[in-house]
Amino acid sequence: MLSQVQLSVVDYVICGVTLCMSLAIGLYYACTSGRRTTTTEYHLGNRNLNFLPVMFSLLVTSQSSILILGLPAESYLYGYISSLTGIAFGLSYWISARVMIPVIHPLKLTSVNEYFELRYKDNRVRILTTILTMTFWVIYIGIVTYGVSTAIEKLLGAPVWLSILIVSTASMIYTAIGGIKAVVWTDVLQYLIMLISVLAIIIQGSLKVGGGSEVLRRSSNAGRLNIWNFSLDPTIRYTIPSALFGSTFKTLAMSFSQASVQRTGCMSSVGEAYKMFYIVGPLSTMTILMAGSMGLVAYAYFDTIKCDPLAARFIRNPNQIIPTLVSEIFQDTPGMIGLFIAGLFCACLSTVSSGYAALSSMTLQDLVKKKWTTISDKKAILASKLTVVVISMITTGMALLLANVKGTLLKLAQVVMTIPTAPFSGLVLYSVFCTSATTAGALAGGIVSLAFYLWMSIGNIMVSNMGVEERLNPAPVDNCFGNFSPEIGSAAFNLSRYNDFHNNTPRSFNTEAATLEGFNKIYSLSFQWFDGIAISLVIIVGLIVSKIVGAPDEDDVDVRYVLSFTEQFFPYLPEKVKYLLSCRSTIPKRRKQLQAEECGNNQEVQIDVIHNDSSSERPLNNTGDSTKI
Repeated sequence: MLSQVQLSVVDYVICGVTLCMSLAIGLYYACTSGRRTTTTEYHLGNRNLNFLPVMFSLLVTSQSSILILGLPAESYLYGYISSLTGIAFGLSYWISARVMIPVIHPLKLTSVNEYFELRYKDNRVRILTTILTMTFWVIYIGIVTYGVSTAIEKLLGAPVWLSILIVSTASMIYTAIGGIKAVVWTDVLQYLIMLISVLAIIIQGSLKVGGGSEVLRRSSNAGRLNIWNFSLDPTIRYTIPSALFGSTFKTLAMSFSQASVQRTGCMSSVGEAYKMFYIVGPLSTMTILMAGSMGLVAYAYFDTIKCDPLAARFIRNPNQIIPTLVSEIFQDTPGMIGLFIAGLFCACLSTVSSGYAALSSMTLQDLVKKKWTTISDKKAILASKLTVVVISMITTGMALLLANVKGTLLKLAQVVMTIPTAPFSGLVLYSVFCTSATTAGALAGGIVSLAFYLWMSIGNIMVSNMGVEERLNPAPVDNCFGNFSPEIGSAAFNLSRYNDFHNNTPRSFNTEAATLEGFNKIYSLSFQWFDGIAISLVIIVGLIVSKIVGAPDEDDVDVRYVLSFTEQFFPYLPEKVKYLLSCRSTIPKRRKQLQAEECGNNQEVQIDVIHNDSSSERPLNNTGDSTKI
């Protein structure tokens, strides 16, 4: 039988110190930024932050309690093939580097939604993308905050609302008072603690079952290492095509998001921004593969002690598998359970604070400054801080609402959270690569895509509740009830749990899928493919509508806001081939001319500054912003 969790004083000290250090960083930047007079300093660190901390901040933004709890749960239930989505993360950052950086960085934007108004010279598409991006962050923060509460509930017995309140309050305080600098530097600290806790679980859990080879042997015997599934059946939850290609479309939204754009803006040069994305991609893949390995370790351990906590109904939430494993393997090691809780808090805090910073920036640029165009920097910074407070209240409510939704965190995130993000990703690709794009096409494509995703998500959740998703066989439950070797656990025999298990066989482990008819066959499509279809809908519908209403001539499109697909993704092809593949587009040539002119202007400005020892301000691309040279 599984043992009861007992935390020592050291465990509580480690958790407390972690939270205090995060708050201390926020207080430090609040106290040392007395001369801050611009919103650029508050939201973008004056566009000149150090490379390494910003890189780690970008990395950890997408790695939250979903990674620590949800991904291992998926690996435990469906096999290690679910972790191959980590490769998709790496690909998405590479794609984003080729799409977002050459467009966004030169424009010196604070909010990603500003791009759409510049692109279409119309505010309507910007309104749509603002709604989509803000909805995404509210849902994402809610899921992440709810995720950590499930672990705390298991380990400490604390109510869900209390842990949600702690995470929201702590993140709100240091984000509001310290700005982006506090967020970036706390992200560095939190990533290191999170990484240490993940490695500790993998190493200690492997040692408990006899080493890494034993983990692989038991996982292989249970079918959890059968990753070479190249089936093209779109209803299978995970296959090589869906995990790689489908998930790449799904994860594009994270690399296109406001948090990524904000960190791109923190870099002083385009070259550093490229380098950051190219490094973060492989690091994301590595971290996700490590997190999936925790699911294999968990299965091997519960297989060794012959007690599957989920099958035996000791836990009813798959997201509590890793906390249960931690309470078992570290029960005789003071401080280690506290380290795991600290790592979990850190994973949550980093994402929540980044979300608060992103929402604060978008609220200022897309709402406040649109209404009050002449607002002073002092009032704008105050508005940004108040926005963080209000947003923390909203996302706390969202987390409490999501606490009633069942399923793994990863499934919840990839079905619910991505409802607004797929249309947004489609709008980015449509706007950047389609020179014939129009306001009408963008609005029609975005709305049709959003309606499709919402419809499919609701249907998929309903079909999943019918028990059609097949999980791998659980570990044995022989030793979950009754007396057995004390090395397995020390808790007393629990007759009510024994009867509960035998009288209520877990329906989730049924191997016979329900027969689907009508629309249920469509709803059974794996959620990994939703985003690819939704993105395609934006582009297809957008092009059709643009054709109907009248697409602009390519020569009339401002080259600062568009790219050539072949130039970005096939740069080493011969020029004539790229010219033909891009349908004889003149965009690459016009962009090179623009870049040459900008380089010449920059050199003239630098010479003027050197000889006259003066500073000047110049408008950037008609955005209304200015920067000091």
